[in-house]
Amino acid sequence: MNLRQSCRQQRNQLTPREQFEHARLATAHLLRSPWLQRPKRIAVYLSQDGELSTELLTHQLWKSHHHVYLPVLKTLRGRHMAFARYTPDTPMAPNRFGILEPDIPNHQHLTGNQLDVVLMPLTCFDEQGHRIGMGGGFYDRTFQFKRWLPSAHSRPKLIGWAHECQKVERIPSEPWDIPLEGLVSEKCLYRFR
Repeated sequence: MNLRQSCRQQRNQLTPREQFEHARLATAHLLRSPWLQRPKRIAVYLSQDGELSTELLTHQLWKSHHHVYLPVLKTLRGRHMAFARYTPDTPMAPNRFGILEPDIPNHQHLTGNQLDVVLMPLTCFDEQGHRIGMGGGFYDRTFQFKRWLPSAHSRPKLIGWAHECQKVERIPSEPWDIPLEGLVSEKCLYRFR
């Protein structure tokens, strides 16, 4: 079993009660963070497969007047994701992986550099801000421009969203990997850069 499979298995062993409590605690940590001190454009994702739930967080972001966006894969621009505004009334349709995404016209989509904060899905992370995603490379390709910009001044902030049980000692880094600037788990808020 490889690292990706092992971490997915660990998060899938959490009980529904643990899942809910982790999401509640992580949401509280993120809402108190410096990354969300005023209304912003924030990309989340619809969690699945044992991922730390984004449902409670999304509702809290709406209540706090943040603009929430979801990734859109069906209109990949040069293999880069676009992002579409997500509200309680947004029409949704499944993409080629069966994941629901906003079904709105392409001209209403944003590119990654138009967002302020992006929550990044992952299977595991380390304390240096490295992550292993699901294997498609969508986030790394979409945010590759961050490799050439000083992270303190470039948008968006790339923040991991994960259960603490997904933390590993060390993840080997590849040249194309885009590191996280922070991560939120049920335990705490990590700052890497």
